[in-house]
Amino acid sequence: MNLFSIDDLIFKNKTVLVRVDLNTSYNKSTRKIEDHERLREHSKTINELSEKKAKVVVLAHQGRKGNPDFTHLDQHAILLSKYIGKKVFFINDIIGIKAKNRIKSMKNGEIIILDNVRLLDEEVENKTGIEHSKGKLVTNLFPLADIFVNDAFSVAHRSHASTVGFTPVLPSAAGRIMVREWSSISKIESETCSIPPVVYVLGGNKPDDCLL
Repeated sequence: MNLFSIDDLIFKNKTVLVRVDLNTSYNKSTRKIEDHERLREHSKTINELSEKKAKVVVLAHQGRKGNPDFTHLDQHAILLSKYIGKKVFFINDIIGIKAKNRIKSMKNGEIIILDNVRLLDEEVENKTGIEHSKGKLVTNLFPLADIFVNDAFSVAHRSHASTVGFTPVLPSAAGRIMVREWSSISKIESETCSIPPVVYVLGGNKPDDCLL
């Protein structure tokens, strides 16, 4: 099964909402986020959309409410700017007038990142895509956008507003990381990988949060 990817859409002159996972380690003593490979990898998808002359609006999160690593995304914008090689503008807003006006004023190839989507309580509610499409995040942003790109494979298992809410209302596609991870998983299901003996090694930072 092939995913509908960014190769299948035209992005020039389009406003694109792209969900990425920039969540990274946070140093409590310095109040600084730590650089991570995922920022470098996501910067490639973001840059490609920019090079295709899209107006790129980045959606992401950092930490969870109540945890020490829950913070704004201004530092993430600085690191993305470094890897992309052009300014990524941080907008200290998500669905308010400041965010909306900034999106409306964007030029082709420009990149902005809105603030931590988990500042909105509804973001982490476990709902269907249709239910989330009627929430504040989606109803405020989708009228300003033309396309939704999901490149956040590592949070795609969560039925959150920013991961599933835009797909019912916008043309949607998988980003480069999403396609790459999907392709890797698909190999497991292939005939050559199903011949025993087969050993699967699974890992992650939060098994207690992911395993049922």
